[in-house]
Amino acid sequence: MDVIATHINADFDGLASMIAARKLYPGARLVLPAGGQESVRSFLALHDLGITKVKDLDLSSVTRLILVDTQDPGRIGPLKSCWNDPKVELHVYDHHPHEDREAEGSDSGRAAMRVIEPVGATTTLLIERLRERQIGLTPFEATVLALGLYEETGSFAFASTTARDLEAAGWLLRAGADLNMVSDALRRPLNPDHIALLNDLLEHGETHYLEGRKILVATSALEKCTGEAAEVVHRLAELEGVDAVLVAVGMEEKVQVIARSRRPEIDVGWIAREFGGGGHAVAAAASVKGKTLAEVKEQMVRLLTDRYRPTLLARDVMTKPVKTIGADATVSEAEQRMTTYGVNVLPVLDRQERYAGLVSRELVQKALFHKFGKTAVSGIVETEAYTAGPETPFHEIELTMVERNQRFVPILDGTKVIGVITRTDLLRTLHEDVMKVARVQAKQVEPAGEPTSSHRRNVQAMLRDRLPRRIFDLLRVAGRLADREGVSLFVVGGFVRDLLLGIENLDLDLVVEGDGIAFARLLAADQKARVKTHDRFGTAVLILPDGFKLDVATARTEYYEYPTALPTVERSSIKKDLYRRDFTINALAVRLNEHRFGELLDFYGGQRDLKDKTIRVLHSLSFVEDPTRVFRAIRFEVRFGFQLGKDTLALIKGAVKMDLFRRLSGHRLLEELRLLFSEREPKLAVKRLADLNLLRFIHPKLTWSVKLERLLLSVEEALDWHRLLYLDRKMDGWLVYFMTLLAGLPERAVTDLLRRFPFTEKEAATLKDARSATQRVIRQLGKRPPLKPSAVYRLLHGIPDETLVGILAQSRSEEVKKQISTYMTTWRNVQPLLTGHDLKTMGLKPGPAFKNILARLLEARVDGEVKTEADERELVKNLAGRS
Repeated sequence: MDVIATHINADFDGLASMIAARKLYPGARLVLPAGGQESVRSFLALHDLGITKVKDLDLSSVTRLILVDTQDPGRIGPLKSCWNDPKVELHVYDHHPHEDREAEGSDSGRAAMRVIEPVGATTTLLIERLRERQIGLTPFEATVLALGLYEETGSFAFASTTARDLEAAGWLLRAGADLNMVSDALRRPLNPDHIALLNDLLEHGETHYLEGRKILVATSALEKCTGEAAEVVHRLAELEGVDAVLVAVGMEEKVQVIARSRRPEIDVGWIAREFGGGGHAVAAAASVKGKTLAEVKEQMVRLLTDRYRPTLLARDVMTKPVKTIGADATVSEAEQRMTTYGVNVLPVLDRQERYAGLVSRELVQKALFHKFGKTAVSGIVETEAYTAGPETPFHEIELTMVERNQRFVPILDGTKVIGVITRTDLLRTLHEDVMKVARVQAKQVEPAGEPTSSHRRNVQAMLRDRLPRRIFDLLRVAGRLADREGVSLFVVGGFVRDLLLGIENLDLDLVVEGDGIAFARLLAADQKARVKTHDRFGTAVLILPDGFKLDVATARTEYYEYPTALPTVERSSIKKDLYRRDFTINALAVRLNEHRFGELLDFYGGQRDLKDKTIRVLHSLSFVEDPTRVFRAIRFEVRFGFQLGKDTLALIKGAVKMDLFRRLSGHRLLEELRLLFSEREPKLAVKRLADLNLLRFIHPKLTWSVKLERLLLSVEEALDWHRLLYLDRKMDGWLVYFMTLLAGLPERAVTDLLRRFPFTEKEAATLKDARSATQRVIRQLGKRPPLKPSAVYRLLHGIPDETLVGILAQSRSEEVKKQISTYMTTWRNVQPLLTGHDLKTMGLKPGPAFKNILARLLEARVDGEVKTEADERELVKNLAGRS
């Protein structure tokens, strides 16, 4: 007799897996070893699934035991005797990794079949086997399986969910699964006892910060608490916004331990197993007998702090390096330094660079108001501010900052300032989730400069899945090297943005909180790569043996001496480095250090703006400092189909009114236009430039018109045609768009434009020649009768592809377009079969006639007058006879 069973106190994943297994093992009997959870019992009360009670089963008749959603003999009740019987064939299906489920006395290795794979639900494993064998389901069976799949994955919101689970769900939906029934069965309103338990857990909970994660440990001794507490724990985790929650509930003769984790790196399954229970990394439970509630709580905390770093220290949170000011500096100099670096507090150093106190913008402004601008900072320094060391527990700093209302804490190593913790650092580390909820409730937009609640998101799986293995391994090696050197390492910018958007991008920029050039040289030595350094900017380029390039930079901040100036850069922290970037969606970083590899840093709301498809600058002076960012904003808007944020759009209009673009050098503006016209749809970008009154900064006479729109669309179509035709032929498409813009300008305007923008000599010649060639070619090709192919060849031969595509776009004659396209695809590739050597063998002497004969052969071949080598030889004889 075949028996299919799951673990005691079965959940929907166990029940669904049993139903699926019965399709694979026809005739097998379904058994619940010791009942099910309350929700499962309620469902079974309404639906007869053919479950056999253990007491009605002759265990001695069992010849094969099929276990689903468990591999622990301690969790199958009376069926353990079958497990221990060597005559019973054992099959195991489970989604808990084997090493996570190894219980004392377990011997699942003897199983004749073991399917144990880390997916979101065991149901998924059974569904995959049903699909392989093309075994169909009734709509009701599909619905039961969907119950298991949706519950175990938290409706695909749990971190343990995999792509395989989603594919399994799709198959169930196609089989007719009723999601309304699933929703009704999984919707569990809290009864009065559950609400009382939730309130008690909230009152008796304490938060622990372990390795940057927020973990709630809560207990309850409510005597009236009976039945299911798992749903209460789930609601508690959602309400508190923690990364993991561990709950101990005192019952009559036992303590029930229930744990949930939103971060697989906090493995609650391991903790449950220490109490003799089971589960997996994100959901687990245990029943503890012989211990008091206080003892269980104490053991939970001890287990947590033994396995995970028990507290954050100041060095884990602090921002570095720190902008400081000398005690001898004047108050006016302090005010200027604060404005330059965008800070409100500066540590003050004495002449030996020892910490002497703090000076705040508030103190500076008061001193300036009283005409003390030339007074030394030492005269207004605050010397009694709280300071901490790098090993100071973060909780201590948090409490002191709150008690003293101190927004800025210097971190000292002896008398040296090595970092600071600000209110922003405090909020980012402790209260990201609370801040997000508060903003939503207040219907406020999250301001720039505040990290989003998803600041701690980890994208290691994305990196592994979307990068070539050699590149992924390179990043891991770089992270380990950074750990050895004691520096923090990040990959930043456009690569991270495109990773989150699912766009392939192997243009990697690494940023080091330290000496970027020194790190680049170490990494180059490790990878046997060449390295080019740029000492002025603290950057380097690694060129690996296979040709792959990697940029490495020192984390830096920057300021502008005046609007449109090139930035002055100085070494800084990753937070400041990201703040100097153009838009929030580009101000993202991923940590590469081994211990936190894949952690996403988002200080300025980049993820939110990616989701909202919004281009937003980081601060209000962004376009004043660098007006070229306006062209980048339009480029990204067009590329991604995003829109400019309202504030950003207003700032662009303000920059236009200030006429800042006229101060830009032609080189900087040309570089942005080159990139803009290299996008897939420059027509939209040009239209956007026109809408924002920016075309006049390319040239005052350049305006938007229906004619220009038509020409740009024609260029787009012509370039697409060329790309499809010549996959390996280089084409400077951006130059064709420039030609099109110049086509509507008067000659003097073109001369002025070419003088302002530093085109290469070849590019400038192409643009000049295109103006004269376009009308000449269109006029000649439009003649009646049409030119012979050889005449078309002579007319177009030597004209660059960019010009030909430009003419193709500007011509409205289909006949002209046909002749140009035929030339590009056919005629210009024609060559005579006979060569100069062949002419010599025919007795012809090299000379002026030689060249004329070859030219005539080419014309004849293009015009189709000759088709074979014999035809060509006959023509040569005729030509030689005439000469």
